[in-house]
Amino acid sequence: MDRRDFLKLSAGASVMLTAGSSLALLTGCSRNDGPAHGYRHLRSQDVTLLRPLARVLLAPALAAADATADQALMAFDDLLDGGMPGTRGAVFELLDLLQLAPGRWYLTGTWKHFAEQTEEQLSATLDHWSRSESELPRAAFRGLTQPFHMAWYVKPDAARTTGYPGPPNKIIS
Repeated sequence: MDRRDFLKLSAGASVMLTAGSSLALLTGCSRNDGPAHGYRHLRSQDVTLLRPLARVLLAPALAAADATADQALMAFDDLLDGGMPGTRGAVFELLDLLQLAPGRWYLTGTWKHFAEQTEEQLSATLDHWSRSESELPRAAFRGLTQPFHMAWYVKPDAARTTGYPGPPNKIIS
């Protein structure tokens, strides 16, 4: 990338960031009403956004553990509670971007909110998102889905459903 291309990219990114933040301020997406009822960090708009995502991402795991998407969201909230404030802030920035249709379209390839999609459509959205040709959407995909899986499988009941018996026991002879 030469200097001219770098300057064009920087100018474009600045315009996009300014437009996105202005839109967020005007639509009220940037307001923080505090955590949703029963959560320490996840806001109500985050719960609405992530609930259908949890159903699709963890479908076999939830069925095996006889659990619900809300239990997965609580596990994700617990993971956020143990995370560094900077990391937690980055997750919330990603969630805020996914709340806006243009940001969602850029990252996932769809304008529709996750709650408005069927499970088949959401699976297709996740597949498209994970295979994006651009690095930023793929990084955003990993930045959201990997912690979601980690949060779920760190729970002892969920970990047992994987077939992994756990760390070996130390046998004293």
